[in-house]
Amino acid sequence: MTLHTLLNGDRLPLSGQYTLELLKPSDMPAICSMLADEQVNRHLFFAPASEQLYYDYFLPQFQAMDDAIEQRQPSQGPLMVAIRDGANTFAGMAVLTPTEGQPGQFSIGYQLPAAHWGLGLATAVCRLLTRFAFIHLGAQKVQADLYDTHTASKRVLEKSGYGRSHKVYGHFEQGQVDQSWFAQTRAQFLRSRVIAAA
Repeated sequence: MTLHTLLNGDRLPLSGQYTLELLKPSDMPAICSMLADEQVNRHLFFAPASEQLYYDYFLPQFQAMDDAIEQRQPSQGPLMVAIRDGANTFAGMAVLTPTEGQPGQFSIGYQLPAAHWGLGLATAVCRLLTRFAFIHLGAQKVQADLYDTHTASKRVLEKSGYGRSHKVYGHFEQGQVDQSWFAQTRAQFLRSRVIAAA
C-alpha cells in the first residue's frame, strides 16, 4: 500500500470491508452531517458550526490538495482521505496537513461518525497516514492536538506511536477544558519499525 495509489485516485484497503480514498467535495453533506452529531462535535473545538463555515473551510482545502497533487508535490498540501464501508458509505475522514512555516512538520486529525466507532478505524487510518508522512512526505515530526478529556482519541494516538508532548491548561471551552498535544518524531517512527521487525 503506497501513497501513490491514493494520489492516482485509487482506493486502498484499510480494515475488513473498509477502504480509503481521497476525500471529495461530494463528501461535504456527509461531513456536515457527521459534525452536526453531538456525540462527535462534543470532542471538537470547531464544531458545531454552520454548514457554510464547513464549506468555506473545506473547499479551498480540496483545491490546495488537488494543486499539490497536480504539481507532484503532495507534501506541500493537505492530504485528506475518506473512509468508506463495503456499501461505499462515508465512514469517516482523516487529514494530514503540513505546518505552515515549519518544513517537515505535519498535523494529523480524524473524525468518524458515531456508527463507525469502536471498530479500530481511527487507529488504522492514523497509523497509515503517519506511515505516509514519514515514508513518502519527508516528515520529521507529526503532531496532533485534542481535548484532554477525549480519552478514546488519546488511546488512538498512543496505539499509533505518539506520545504526549505537552498540555495547555484551560485552552478550550472558555478555560474549562485542557488541550493535549501528542507527537511522533521521525527517529521514533524509525525506531518503532526496527523494534517491530525484530
